[in-house]
Amino acid sequence: MLEVVYLINYMRFFRAVLAVSALFLLFFPSQNKASAASLTSAKDTITTSRPSASTPLSANAASGATQASVYDNSSRFLASDSAKLTRAGTDIDSAIIIASQSSALTTVYFGDTLGAAGQNGTDVLFVPITAMHTIQFIVPNGLPTNGDIVLTFPTLTSGDADNDASPSATTFQFNNLVSGTGGRDNIDVFDDASDISANVTITETEPSAGNPGILSINLDSGTIAGGSVVKIYLGCTASTSSSCTTQVPRIINPTKTQTAGTADTWRLSIQTEDSGDIVLDSAIVRIGTIESVQVQATVDPTLTFTIAGLANGTDIVTNNSACTSNTDDTNTGIAATATLVNLGVVGTSINIAGQDLTVSTNGQNGYSLTATSSGDLRDFSTGYAIATDNTLPGTFMTAGTEFFGIHACGTDVSTSDWGSATTGGGANARYAWPTQTSSLTLASRSTIASSIKTTVEYSITASGTTPAGIYQGVVTYVATATF
Repeated sequence: MLEVVYLINYMRFFRAVLAVSALFLLFFPSQNKASAASLTSAKDTITTSRPSASTPLSANAASGATQASVYDNSSRFLASDSAKLTRAGTDIDSAIIIASQSSALTTVYFGDTLGAAGQNGTDVLFVPITAMHTIQFIVPNGLPTNGDIVLTFPTLTSGDADNDASPSATTFQFNNLVSGTGGRDNIDVFDDASDISANVTITETEPSAGNPGILSINLDSGTIAGGSVVKIYLGCTASTSSSCTTQVPRIINPTKTQTAGTADTWRLSIQTEDSGDIVLDSAIVRIGTIESVQVQATVDPTLTFTIAGLANGTDIVTNNSACTSNTDDTNTGIAATATLVNLGVVGTSINIAGQDLTVSTNGQNGYSLTATSSGDLRDFSTGYAIATDNTLPGTFMTAGTEFFGIHACGTDVSTSDWGSATTGGGANARYAWPTQTSSLTLASRSTIASSIKTTVEYSITASGTTPAGIYQGVVTYVATATF
């Protein structure tokens, strides 16, 4: 009987010990954390939030092809993107210029040609979008010598492609971010206004299936005081505490998973640890990636062309400074209009009238200004026509030697065809007259034109044997823009 009581009492004691032990375990502090606090004002600003694009080919593509069929997985390829085609982790074409993508996202058009044949289902067309990350936070507890700043990026999901230089669907790829002396060639670290990059050593753990990518920044020397603002540039080779002055974006943004117009948000854990890996302070920040907005506008092609007559007594070079060294004045006594040029009473001197022809166009390949006519300047009652030249380069006029024609001068006029300087008196201004079937080019350019003025002089002189009469002709000017 005494033995039974003893056993019962022993069992009660044992249960009591278990209960006390359970309470002890429940309230025992963690061995990995000191008086941990939250990092304040923590953020990660990226230079571009555009997701990377990556999708398999949905049909074979021949070498030299100008387009490829792809699966619609919400990847968006934009004009001027530099894409790559990869097979089993090896790039087979690393410089494909994108022209556009179909609205259904199933065809990608190239600005050049495919440098290698692509295979349906196995080859992947991708554009890695790289960004610089600026991570900033305030440390409540400071950081001692040999302490660490640990940046933990999202976990790479099992089954997701794992390639340091190509985009992932579930995390950021480091893309050889950590390199050079102390791993800090592409990373700068600031403690308030002080650049402490030389005091740290940076190591990285690449993401792998089921594991996150981790950047560890070890403070080899010095300390960071509590309340300090820490700023870390990931993808920067020259900087100040306020900005990165030489960006070298390395980290590759993930691809799109949400529907268009909705951001994918990614978790970044920031921790500070003492030299014994005890967590001092921590914070979780979110990074958003979302499609770029394509902006499109149409500028209609434009062409304006005006003709204006010159008044009598107009000095040609004063009217148009591009008519270099031209000392001619209009002298017919009659002002020209946009539709009529009256050369007055003609003798053995040279009569001159003029018009300004002005062209503007947004055609990237410029314009040409040409002239055709109804025929020579003729007295229709007798059929007699004033002598002229219907070809270029034109003819030099001499007072008293019968001749009629036009001379062009201005910014876009060829002086080898039309000469320059004064009318008459030797090798100066050249004159010619077009026919119905043979036009003459007065001016041309191969770029956009803004109010380019060409001055046309109409000049005539008669000889002592030129028959009296009323001479008439019609000239038509054509301005042609090239877009």
